[in-house]
Amino acid sequence: MNVMEAIRKRRSVRSYQKKRLSRGQIEEIMEAARLAPSAKNKQDWKFVIVVDEEIKEKICEAAYNQKFVKEASAVIAGISLDKDYVMACGVPSGYVDLAIAMDHISLAAVEKGIGTCWIGHFKQKEAKEILGVPDEYEIVALMAIGYPKKLLPTVEKNRKSLKEIICYDFFKE
Repeated sequence: MNVMEAIRKRRSVRSYQKKRLSRGQIEEIMEAARLAPSAKNKQDWKFVIVVDEEIKEKICEAAYNQKFVKEASAVIAGISLDKDYVMACGVPSGYVDLAIAMDHISLAAVEKGIGTCWIGHFKQKEAKEILGVPDEYEIVALMAIGYPKKLLPTVEKNRKSLKEIICYDFFKE
């Protein structure tokens, strides 16, 4: 599978099989996050991989009881260790870096027939307490990961056309 195939095939999976991923499978996928680029190559991130059923249940509650969270084989918490570093362009790098790494995870998973779902709808304070994340760090996103309950067909995604999202040389509305 090439990168464009993986991008076209990736979906937000919200229904998972009971079949669990092995630690080896998870670590193969996490290798994609390890190799992701980061501002100044700081790699100021940590990933907490939740596989314990009781902890997943608590994370599910912190994620406003989205049931698929506890169904997933694991939940990955992407944590920025330096939320204060701002790139020269004025944008905090921790959020950008984590988004890149998490997207690498989602695409590496697709290649292996494994589904993921980005989760931004969660209570930060609760999730940090559950996972033991110190106050000075930020959970940028959670990601459910596991075998989809049903095969997802490759279908045309509902996306704006290129004409609507790109312009050359100058910004145009």
